Amino acid sequence: MTFRYFFTVVLLLALGWWMATSCQEPRSSEKTVSKTEEVHYINPNQCASCHKEIVDSYLKTGKGRSFYPASTDKIIEDWTVSPVHDAVRDFFYLPYQKGSAFFIKEYRLEKGDTIHQRTERIDFFIGSGNQTRSYLYQKNGYLYEMPLTWYTKKQIWDLSPGYENGANSRFEREVGEECMACHNSGFDGKPHSVNRYQNFGNALSCESCHGNLGTHMETMKLGKGEGRDPSVLKLGKLPVQAQMDVCRNCHLEGVKIRKEKAKKGEFEPGKQFSDYYEVFIPATGEQDFGFASHAERLQLSACFVGSKGTMTCVTCHNPHESLPENPKVFFNDKCRSCHEGGAHTKSCSGLKNMEITSEAASNCISCHLQKSGTNDIPHVNSTDHWIRKNPLKTKEKGQSIRFRNFAGAQFTNRDKGNALLQYAEAHSDTGSLKEVARYVQFLTAEQRLKYAYISGDAAWNWSDTVRLSAPAGPWTLFYLAELKKKQGLPFRSQLEEASRMAPDMVAFQYRKAQSDEETMDPEMAYAPVLKLQPEHAKSLSNLGFRFLQMHDYKKAESLLIRALRQEPDFTLAQENLARCYLEQGKFAECRKVLNRLIRQFPNENRYRQALNSIP
Repeated sequence: MTFRYFFTVVLLLALGWWMATSCQEPRSSEKTVSKTEEVHYINPNQCASCHKEIVDSYLKTGKGRSFYPASTDKIIEDWTVSPVHDAVRDFFYLPYQKGSAFFIKEYRLEKGDTIHQRTERIDFFIGSGNQTRSYLYQKNGYLYEMPLTWYTKKQIWDLSPGYENGANSRFEREVGEECMACHNSGFDGKPHSVNRYQNFGNALSCESCHGNLGTHMETMKLGKGEGRDPSVLKLGKLPVQAQMDVCRNCHLEGVKIRKEKAKKGEFEPGKQFSDYYEVFIPATGEQDFGFASHAERLQLSACFVGSKGTMTCVTCHNPHESLPENPKVFFNDKCRSCHEGGAHTKSCSGLKNMEITSEAASNCISCHLQKSGTNDIPHVNSTDHWIRKNPLKTKEKGQSIRFRNFAGAQFTNRDKGNALLQYAEAHSDTGSLKEVARYVQFLTAEQRLKYAYISGDAAWNWSDTVRLSAPAGPWTLFYLAELKKKQGLPFRSQLEEASRMAPDMVAFQYRKAQSDEETMDPEMAYAPVLKLQPEHAKSLSNLGFRFLQMHDYKKAESLLIRALRQEPDFTLAQENLARCYLEQGKFAECRKVLNRLIRQFPNENRYRQALNSIP
């Protein structure tokens, strides 16, 4: 036996290192929104032939600038800045422009040397840029958010919202259809896919508020559009709640769930939002509010309640126009339209028994609407739409309630339990997950199955299986397969059917590949996953492990390095690469990998023991 193999055997036996079973990642939970209806889209420029002034004005608003392909004529950022450092994850991010293209480079340094580098090209700008602008890239139709955001008011780059404090998901945050729906019109998502699209759409169109304008466009083309066209949804003619629901669809933060007793069809402008959805809002501090929580906060206002249905969002905001150059004067005039003269005007700003100056009188929003940072987006100052006499002293009721519903009393225990379940899944919130237990009896069989999967509770009541809808959807089949596998029961038929029904769902294809590799050639098993995502880190790592078992070190090393280019902190890939170097006698390379693992896991003695055993 050569020294190299003798050393390897002794080292692996001494440490019981890594390889007794397949070194693969545990399962993860993903969420999907399926879109099956035909996509309809009319570009605002098509409306400009008759409504040029309105369209020209609208395209300058935040809604009209909400999404577009990356372009040099849209630049608002400084692309010549120093890199941003995520001190928790120890990644540097450098945004830069090269010709007409834009990129974000991620890298990591070790004693001044670059030990990791990954660069992705920006494909889309998302957000108006009034407060922030973020960036998306697509690979093979899968759309992802990037880790940097431009914060306009402060003129700085920093980590994107939700990426702070160690929660940096780097280039892997999936951009689903719920996110797209509030920034985009005309996108076409693949059915049963979290974030794969057939086309990526454009900024919000006229139809996002006025409904399907196809009939109107045909009417105009045929010259039959003289006078009023009833096919055009005129918001001012709708009941107040329906008018506001057009805005609430996006300007309302919380967990939106389809009601147990929802009407058939889908919500669209002109319909009543509360007929289809309930929104449960997580309780926060008394003065906290979300960046897009305008509808919820406005309805707390005495102004709104006292108007008895006459006050809407458009009372103060013209959706076709950007904010005015002098917003204090503009919005003060809006306030004065209801609060002109009298004792209020004379006592405003604490001045008594004297006429108030015109300058002080134009300060209504500064006194009665709190403007501060939000609880979900850093580096921004946003206006709290809860209009109050004294915003800093008003106590908000109901803060002891973990979730409060928005629309009223028309919700069920099933709705509440489903909201908690969705929130727990989206935020990995164990508190909400525990609270779901109080509502399990009210959930559908599908929702209970999902709860069992997310909570890791293998004690699924198998008698509930007969209550699952027939035919079952792909996610139901996937959850069922995962729970069966956990209990050692046959699961292949459910997993294969889920993968067949959702061919673009990478999580399903990956799980099927893991199962297939036990009975077929590993490269063939993972081929469907790598066809969808050629640099899928878990698949590359698993393949690398298989070739390592076969002592094909060249292939194993190449695959593991590719996996680590995508996920440099991928523990299993690092462990397998260390072994790969070790078995080849590449001791210097093995030391480097082990040192990185020690820095990641300073209390993990087996890495130190392995390092000390290398000559």
